[in-house]
Order: sequence, then structure tokens, then C-alpha cells
Amino acid sequence: MKPTMRVLLGAAALACSANGAAGQGATITPQLGVYIPASSFYELRDQANTVKLEKEGTLALGLAVETDWLRGSLAYATGATLNEHGVGDRQDIGNGSVLAAAADVVLRPLPRILVQPYLLAGVGLKNVNYDPDADATDLFPEDLTEFAGHFGLGADLFLGGIGLAAEVSDFISRDPDGSWKQHDAFATVGLKFRL
Repeated sequence: MKPTMRVLLGAAALACSANGAAGQGATITPQLGVYIPASSFYELRDQANTVKLEKEGTLALGLAVETDWLRGSLAYATGATLNEHGVGDRQDIGNGSVLAAAADVVLRPLPRILVQPYLLAGVGLKNVNYDPDADATDLFPEDLTEFAGHFGLGADLFLGGIGLAAEVSDFISRDPDGSWKQHDAFATVGLKFRL
């Protein structure tokens, strides 16, 4: 297993174990949805043209463990396509995966009236791994792990011990210029089980 994968899985396990000790009413939520890359992976500008390496969305899987106001989560997407946009053309130049782990505070600003809205705010790690084609440009790292802020919103509905949750969250990290403009979002639905 790659060191970056061990770090991500270890951080998620630590967040989940902290959640288990934080309070009562623990839940576990397997999730299914889509990965939404909201920004270019890399952009190179010169006087003549602009080359953008962009990611396309794909199927995403997730898992969240939560108690009271703490939550640990994992999000994974594979099969994302990397495209190169140059002057007047676009071509697929590779594919890859995204694995992200987060530890969040869960805020519930409104009382539950059948549906409970919630907000997420926390920190995490994001690993982006690409497998470029042999003739692809060499402008970006093929394996990158970086610190990320994690923010999201969602709502859940419980009927007995099983609930349904829908949420959108965003992992925000630094782009190649050092600005906090790199967005990797996940929109998911999941079944929420009380432990």
C-alpha cells in the first residue's frame, strides 16, 4: 500500500475512533454519488496560448461515521478522465482517481421537522493520482497528496433506525500557483444506520 494511502486511511480511522468516543447516537453511512471536479487540475499560460488539464466527473463512493457533532469520512472516485485543452482542440490524455479523508464538525442550525439539515466544516487530506498516456504532457505530478479544507451541506431523514442522507461537500486545496482555488466536490446519497 502506498504511504499516501496509509496516511489517508489512518487519518480517517483516527477521526472515526474519536467520533465513537464523542457521544451517543453513532451512525454509519455508506454513500454513492458523483465526483465533481470544479476546477482545472493544472493550467499553464504563456504569451501564445493557454493549456488546461481538466478532470471529468465520475462515479464516487463514500463512507461516513458520525456521533453528535463529530464526523469522520472517506470519499473515493476512480475512472476520472484527464483532458488537455489547447488552442482549438481537446484530447483525453489519461485517467485517475481521487481519495479524500476528512474530520469534521457537524452543525445542525435548524431543529428536525422530519428532515434535519446540517453543515460540515473540517480538515482533511486529498490524494490525486493520475495515469497519463505515454504521449501525455509532463506538466503535472502523477501522484499528489495535499492538505485540504472540507466544507459541505446536507440533510437526513430517519424512519426508525434507518435514515436517508443527501449531501454535497467540497475539498478545497492549493492550486499550482499556491492559491486556495482547487475544488474537488462530491454529491452523494446514502443510507444512514444507527449503531
